[in-house]
Amino acid sequence: MADSSVATGLLIGTADGLFAADLDGAVDRVLDGRIDAVARYDGRWFAVAGGNRLVRGLDHARRDHAWEQVADGPRMTAVTVAPESDLGVVFVGTADAQVLRLEDGALVTLDAFDSVAGRDEWHAVGSSVPYVRSLTATADGRTVLANVHVGGIPRTTDGGRSWSPTIEPDADVHEVRAHPTRPEVVVAAAAVGLATSRDGGSTWTVTTAGMHASYARAVVVADDTVIVSASEGPFAQRGALYRRAVDSDGVVERCTDGLPEWFPGNVDTGCIDAGGSTVAVGDGGGSVHLSHDAGREWSRLAIELPPIRAIAVVSGARESG
Repeated sequence: MADSSVATGLLIGTADGLFAADLDGAVDRVLDGRIDAVARYDGRWFAVAGGNRLVRGLDHARRDHAWEQVADGPRMTAVTVAPESDLGVVFVGTADAQVLRLEDGALVTLDAFDSVAGRDEWHAVGSSVPYVRSLTATADGRTVLANVHVGGIPRTTDGGRSWSPTIEPDADVHEVRAHPTRPEVVVAAAAVGLATSRDGGSTWTVTTAGMHASYARAVVVADDTVIVSASEGPFAQRGALYRRAVDSDGVVERCTDGLPEWFPGNVDTGCIDAGGSTVAVGDGGGSVHLSHDAGREWSRLAIELPPIRAIAVVSGARESG
């Protein structure tokens, strides 16, 4: 089942501010300071601001006074909202490889994450300690997956009371994303390639077929198409995008129409998002690229921003008639 929503704008987190953008390129600065992650559920946004603050706004929150601090805590690196209830349940990942859950206005540490099998095999690459690089929740809210760098993708099916390891830590996963409407489908970008699960993240298959290099850094599902970024490594000077039907086991296709020959380095974790068939990509040079057909054709939005750290498509229900 494809996502029936329609894109209306973008929310872009950068090294120096949170920006709301229309699809025609009009931009408002929403918040000052560094933004590391954003997540949306049912018209409400959550963002990791300044490293240790969780803030919340609404779809139409285009000014700083429309945002409020929800909680503070340790250094946060990722956020997701699981649709377990009408309000959703917020999970936050941290720089010291913890997962927190928002409860009654406070971030509560999920102690079971400390004892997940294989945690003693986690190791640091590009950081002093392993950390939670990304989080995602399946469409039914029953499963939450935490991408640890470097430690695989532990998953919980009971709200965080217990966790199980999945993909091998040495796969070096950089981002995990659930399908927006199909709870059984989860995808991941890893140093070994594009990883796909069709059982809610319990087991994985990996491919590099069609990619110029295996090092995948960011991933999303647009309608029923997977979009993934790849390069030759963490310090690569050029990157590319690829697409493939989510149910396919075949070769990925490079996205070229309307895009530069190469992106300036990696399209990083959190810098690809989708709403329905609209895909937004923030590149290492502060540019934003849009596709309205799940990655076939692209155009560059006429804006220049500080280094982009997170991007999200603002979307609403598709009108009938």
